[in-house]
Amino acid sequence: MSWRRPPRSVVLAALVVSATVIVDAQRFTSRAVGIRVDVLVTEGGRLVRGLNAGDFDVRDEGVPQTVSQLELEQIPLNLILVFDTSGSVAGNRLRALLEAGNALLDGLREHDRVALLSFSTRVRLLTPLTSNRQQIHAAFDTLEAHDATSLRDAAFAGLALREADPGRTLLLIFSDGDDTSSWLTTSRVIETAKRTDAVVYAVAVPNQRAFWTPQGGATIHTVKDAGKFLDSLTEETGGRVLFASSNSDLRATFTKTLAEFHDRYVLFYTPTGVSATGWHRLEVKLKGKSGKVTARRGYFAE
Repeated sequence: MSWRRPPRSVVLAALVVSATVIVDAQRFTSRAVGIRVDVLVTEGGRLVRGLNAGDFDVRDEGVPQTVSQLELEQIPLNLILVFDTSGSVAGNRLRALLEAGNALLDGLREHDRVALLSFSTRVRLLTPLTSNRQQIHAAFDTLEAHDATSLRDAAFAGLALREADPGRTLLLIFSDGDDTSSWLTTSRVIETAKRTDAVVYAVAVPNQRAFWTPQGGATIHTVKDAGKFLDSLTEETGGRVLFASSNSDLRATFTKTLAEFHDRYVLFYTPTGVSATGWHRLEVKLKGKSGKVTARRGYFAE
């Protein structure tokens, strides 16, 4: 039996409906529950440690909030890995990616959970969130590199895996090139990111690929072509993009990403003086301290 690719409208509708159901259940829910904000503080490219809740000025829709600080050891981690397995990753790069992924597992605590998505032309969920390390290792062994790159679709699927539990979620995306086959638009993915508390980091490797046009000319795509999307996604969620200089640098870059996430501050407050629903703009600054503060731009409340 021959297989025909379904119309774009059918696939897009299915993606949007399924993920909307999942993400709607993951919004920041009520004022009684409170708001948790992951915060990174750096100065001169180095992490700033030793701060406490009193060093932060948190404003919800411009209104100052009373902030407390949570102990990271008390919060389990949900690590969602979203790995590019398009054709350009084949060979040494795929082997380096697997080595980097296994190194990440070694840095997790017993109760931390991991999920694995791979993407090329299509997105594949290889394992849902699990604390079973053997299951993740086995999933790594199934990775193969081929076809095109559906980066936006994969990021969307990774965000939808965020579960309504008390854990912190780090969505780690690896890609080495531009998006060439996604159904979803950048704006759709960014809107989805606004409705979860996942922090998105991206690890990229500079790469060039030539695609021949029907007219015979070549257009060069690099990972920088995907940079606007990755920058927008990571900035919206309070993460950032890190570049690995080569395949051999992937392991160190992955390990650095996890270590940096562990060194972030987790602030908590119960919103006061603001609306109980809708989009809330967040501002996080330091009081009398120097340093660059990186945090998510806001949240939706219901």
